[in-house]
Amino acid sequence: MNDIYITLTGNVAAPPRQHTFTDGSRVTSLRVATRHRFFDKKTQEWSDGETVFFAVRCWRTLGDNVAQSFQVGHPVVVCGKLRIREFGPDGDRRFMPEVEASSIGHDLRWGWAPSPSPNGRAASAP
Repeated sequence: MNDIYITLTGNVAAPPRQHTFTDGSRVTSLRVATRHRFFDKKTQEWSDGETVFFAVRCWRTLGDNVAQSFQVGHPVVVCGKLRIREFGPDGDRRFMPEVEASSIGHDLRWGWAPSPSPNGRAASAP
C-alpha cells in the first residue's frame, strides 16, 4: 500500500488526550479543524469554505510533547500519513480523515513561541 503524506494547517479543536496501551506504548490524540479560504471574484471579498475536522494521532515522545504543548485554539501545522477511518453499521457507514503525525508544531504565522533555554526546554515567561 502506498502512503499519502499531507501537511495541514488549522486549529486544535479538542484537548489532547493521552492513552497508554498494555504493552506500554503511548499515543496522544487530538482534533484539528481546518477551513479553506478563497477570494470570491463576484463579491470581491474573502469567503470561508467548509470546516473539516481531522483526527491526529501522535505516538511515543511526539505524543508526550503534544500533550504538554497544545491547548484548544492553538494554530498548528501537522505533517504525516493520511488515513481514512471507516466506522458505523452496514448501510450507515461513516468516514473520518485521520493523520498519523510524523511532526507537529505551532503555526507561527499567528503568534510566537518562547525561545528554548540552554537545557532544551522552553524558557519560562518573565
